[in-house]
Amino acid sequence: MSLALVSKILFFNKIIFLLLLTSVINFGQSKSRIIGTIKDTETKEPLIGVNVLLLDTYLGASTDINGKYFIVNVPVGTYALQISMVGYTKKKIVDVRVSADRVTTVDVELSSAAFQGQEVLVVAPRNNLHKEVSNTQLVVTDEQLSNAAGIREINAFLEKQPGVSSSNGFLEIRGGSADQTGTMVNGMAYNNSAVGNAETSIPLSSIEQVSLLSGGFNAEYGNFRSGLINITTKSGSKSAYHGTINVSKNIAHLKRFGPEFTDVHSPALAPFLDPRIAFVGTAEAWKDDPYQLQQHETFTGWIKQASLFNIGKPVEKQATPLDLYLLAAWMHMAKPDYAALAELGYTVSDEQKKLIADHAMKETGSDYNIDAGFGGPVPFVSDFLGDATFYISNNSKEKYYIMPVSRRSEKSYVTLATMKSNPIQSLTISLNALWKRLLGVSPIRPAFADSPDASREGGFMPIDNIKHFIRTSDQWYDPPLFPLLDQTTVMTGLTVNHVLSEKTFWELSLNYLSIKDHSPTGDNRDNTVLTHFGPFPVSEMPYGKWQFAPNNKLVGIFGADTISYTYPGYDALPGISRRFRSKEGDLYTNVQTQQYKAKFDITSQFGEHHYFKSGFEYNLIDLNHNFWEKWNTNAYNTYEFNYHRKPSQTGLYAQDQISYDGFIANLGLRLDYFYGGGGKWPTGDPFSTDAFVNVPYRDLSSGAAADSFYQKLSEGRSLIWEWWEEYDKTHPGFLQPIKNYMTLSPRLGIAFPVTENSKFYFNYGHFRSNPPYYSMYLVTFRYTKNGLYEISNPNLEPPKTISYELGLSYNFYENILFSISGYSKDVTGQQGSVNYTSADGKINYDSWANNNYQDIQGLEINITKNDNSWVTGWVNFNYMLKKSGLTGRKINNDITVNDDKFGLYAGQETRSLPQPQVTANITFRSPDNWFQDEWLKQLTSNWDFTVFAKWSAGSYFTWNPLGKDHVTANLQYPDYYMVDVRISKSFNVAGFNTTFFADISNVFNFKVSLLSKGYAFNVAALDESRYYESLHLPMYNSAEFDDLRNKPGNEGLYIGGSDKVGDLRSADKPYINDPNFSYWVNGFPRDIWFGLKVDF
Repeated sequence: MSLALVSKILFFNKIIFLLLLTSVINFGQSKSRIIGTIKDTETKEPLIGVNVLLLDTYLGASTDINGKYFIVNVPVGTYALQISMVGYTKKKIVDVRVSADRVTTVDVELSSAAFQGQEVLVVAPRNNLHKEVSNTQLVVTDEQLSNAAGIREINAFLEKQPGVSSSNGFLEIRGGSADQTGTMVNGMAYNNSAVGNAETSIPLSSIEQVSLLSGGFNAEYGNFRSGLINITTKSGSKSAYHGTINVSKNIAHLKRFGPEFTDVHSPALAPFLDPRIAFVGTAEAWKDDPYQLQQHETFTGWIKQASLFNIGKPVEKQATPLDLYLLAAWMHMAKPDYAALAELGYTVSDEQKKLIADHAMKETGSDYNIDAGFGGPVPFVSDFLGDATFYISNNSKEKYYIMPVSRRSEKSYVTLATMKSNPIQSLTISLNALWKRLLGVSPIRPAFADSPDASREGGFMPIDNIKHFIRTSDQWYDPPLFPLLDQTTVMTGLTVNHVLSEKTFWELSLNYLSIKDHSPTGDNRDNTVLTHFGPFPVSEMPYGKWQFAPNNKLVGIFGADTISYTYPGYDALPGISRRFRSKEGDLYTNVQTQQYKAKFDITSQFGEHHYFKSGFEYNLIDLNHNFWEKWNTNAYNTYEFNYHRKPSQTGLYAQDQISYDGFIANLGLRLDYFYGGGGKWPTGDPFSTDAFVNVPYRDLSSGAAADSFYQKLSEGRSLIWEWWEEYDKTHPGFLQPIKNYMTLSPRLGIAFPVTENSKFYFNYGHFRSNPPYYSMYLVTFRYTKNGLYEISNPNLEPPKTISYELGLSYNFYENILFSISGYSKDVTGQQGSVNYTSADGKINYDSWANNNYQDIQGLEINITKNDNSWVTGWVNFNYMLKKSGLTGRKINNDITVNDDKFGLYAGQETRSLPQPQVTANITFRSPDNWFQDEWLKQLTSNWDFTVFAKWSAGSYFTWNPLGKDHVTANLQYPDYYMVDVRISKSFNVAGFNTTFFADISNVFNFKVSLLSKGYAFNVAALDESRYYESLHLPMYNSAEFDDLRNKPGNEGLYIGGSDKVGDLRSADKPYINDPNFSYWVNGFPRDIWFGLKVDF
């Protein structure tokens, strides 16, 4: 080995070592193949010994005796092929696109050369059919992402695809839960194991391709059951620097229909802040309008409340009705209706009007998105490092929540860097590093023991946060109720790829991922007095947390007057049952999830017919779940979730792609070993009162004992676990060893041509994945009250999905591809909740068991046109049937005689009626040759207009006021309609390709019904029932409803007609009893973005 080569390798190793120190360690980029046959143009005979080179790489091949060539180990990307042979005209094939898990076929014919040195340039034909693919696979390029309407992150694009949906902000594929989906970025596993969801936050500017596998994937992919999002990023050019920057911002607007939440005339505020009602009270104001009385809270009025407040107080401490009204407006962060106040003879100074305006809640704000990338040869040392290239990208964005909470918006910053080098021709080294900082809000309410997992309140509050916001109605106007949450993610990877021969290579990948959460704690309210309303001094309240103070005493000096007032608990207002502070609690989270992954693969093309791949992977998860919640300083109100476990998963696989005359068989077998992390679990006696209830911590209270208690929790110690370990010493067998599991998963995929332009495919496979770790290790315990709420189960067996898919693809006209596929998923051993209850009532906690099943069947139809013509796009149809149920007991008792009552089997099968869905994304491009005039050509060329449209049938629900047996899913919520558009115009400005664009979501401003969510109904007022009773539904035409119609108090109810669910009160339908909270009846109003993109 030469001294220069040794020097290069040593220098590169130093760089690797430094990068590993500063960040840590990737998974190999997806590799694919280019194959084809080369023939003589005239004789059509195969040509032997033709040289095929993949330009700008060290890859290439020569044709065999059948004229075939195979180039393996080709990274995802777009390339040029050079094909040459003595005596023939050289050909250069450009725009050769290589995609993950797909074979690129380029067949070429060469002509005899009249002159040496001639070269013919050819654009590679687009292969839409991909006869070797035996499953449903979507491949998305960076160009497709940039042209789609309203796309600023990957999730937004994938949610528009058939079979993909979002729940709790996490992606779900073909009916599987979020924990069944995985993400890989350049082969790096990108999942939050503690919460149980796939991550997809990376800059769009970094993306080369995204491959979505929605079932039937090969044996090399383990620990996913529903789908895999495989992202390949750019690595930079060897010859030039290129970059892009995309800046966009939307017009500030209310992100839902209905009134502003602080509008004094809106449903939640009108009784207290609408001057025509608030002073005299609801009974007087609406004495002739029983409908309005029923729609709103009852309030006696500020005149009455002032008289009650002033009883026994000296004059200087007394309040006028206006004082109380303004205090209520301040605490609700609302701007009064000053004109209506003036009509009643009340005036407010200009100074206080300005203070109130500055203090009022701002519900709207402008979202922004900045996405930029840059790459090329590594400066100064690229040649020395073996043509080393880099690409670095960043995405920074801010998105405002629909409902303002402790933060009005979520901010995120993501940086992704890739470096690639060939120290020697047969060796490729890739380094990847990702850093993300996310500043948002947690949906957890610490005082309520909310659970930190993806199926409940774990992770970050989604931008559409209505679901979480409405849960605590008496604290709607307490902004700091939800804790702040910050998260830092570091992901790094190293991949070494070594070519052993023209047809064989191996790859070693090392991957490290760290996700660390933090939530600031403690009080942070600024109690500087800003003004006073009569005897009430006010600060920035209710903004800022003032949780742990024994009272809220404010003292303000105004001229010669000293205004002092001690607010009652919760800063309560007279006559209003709302809380404005004191139950926010503190969220203590220093959860760190670390994942170490190693993977080795060896791949070889054996002759013409076999493409073999085998390897192993090891995945270690370090779950340091230092997490607890408290309401106040008493341990009585503390919930512990601490645990530290290190499970792992080891996989071995072998797979072969067999090709014979167009027939393709993908055969694979995977062996997985799921290690539960070792240690023991309290499964010896699930009904032990001493272990689960009578824990020795009942003397904890405020003071030194509580301080010691909190110190232990902050150190990550689990007091309940320390007690269980002590208990096990005197009760041997209480703690039992955690189980491990080994599974075998066969995979089979078949594809064969039906005609030259069509193929049939089928796949079958067994898929396993760990249950989400929160269902394995999380324990919820409240000290000195209630005891154990929930204990997870690390002995859960990895659930199994058996999947079948049958499909047909037909390239029936040029680049128009028609695909239809049907699939079935049989899911067994799915984790589900169980309850343990003792006869004496002392034991009552929840756990998990492999007691759920799912059957999912679906049909997907897709028509795609993907070329560079004036119109491209896709239309798809999705139809899915789902049912789920129990395979075991839901409730377990300590007295087995109760088994006769509950039985050994509680099916509780649920069948969901299908909700067909149609989506379409069509892009129109203006031709370059509309006009000959140069000025008109510049004006009319390079326009793009994209339309995305979606229709989905509304979900079904049961409304059974007669209480009849076997009535289910008899009414349907309104259908979903959406149309988004994007229009853009590109110019060449000083050598920069500059694009101005506008994105408009919901261009027709459709009112998307949220009734199925239940947000708009006042549960306490039986609001939902009153709404359905008031509708004139076709089902009420039956005489069966006569008794209900004639029942006293039901006058005007249960009347037959043609109304539909979703109809609202109007001049034509004044009988409808609308949902009480009009804020959340309809959502997703028009959203307009403007942006600028520059490519160079």
